[in-house]
Amino acid sequence: MAAALLVVALAGCGGKGSTTTAVPDKAADAETMNRVLSRELAAAAAYRRMLPRLHGADLAMASRFRAQEQEHVDAILKALRGLGARAEPKEEEIEAEGLRTRADVLGFLYAVESVSIEDGLRAVVDLTSQRALLGSIVANQAQHLVLLRRALGAGPLASIPEAFESGTAPPPADSGGP
Repeated sequence: MAAALLVVALAGCGGKGSTTTAVPDKAADAETMNRVLSRELAAAAAYRRMLPRLHGADLAMASRFRAQEQEHVDAILKALRGLGARAEPKEEEIEAEGLRTRADVLGFLYAVESVSIEDGLRAVVDLTSQRALLGSIVANQAQHLVLLRRALGAGPLASIPEAFESGTAPPPADSGGP
């Protein structure tokens, strides 16, 4: 009964004129989503280039991550269509020089995900719509970091992300990542 009263009381808070929904700025959101699209395309391409260098469980994991990056691209394209905007990503290539070992490749992929998270978090504050989509993408990338930490040798506890994953945590020690 008390919970029902609380719900009724909270439903009445705010009144007229106190909306929590921002008016969508479709042009600005399209520009932001195109920046995110640029990064997602580059990340998918980076994964695609790394796949031949991996084997076994690492290859299976990276293949799944590459497929998810493509799903992110597809969802962003759909969101842009929903905004009535064209996809106009800028070409971005993520450089991968001097990767010799398995740890180098996994460390590189860790860096790709980390930068993608940082970029996504910066972009989400600029959006007036599509925040849930971008939040979901960033959450997925944070999950990738957890699995990459494990592949790089971190134990279960060291693989757990901070309470607020920002993409700034370094890869596990001795990972050989860039």
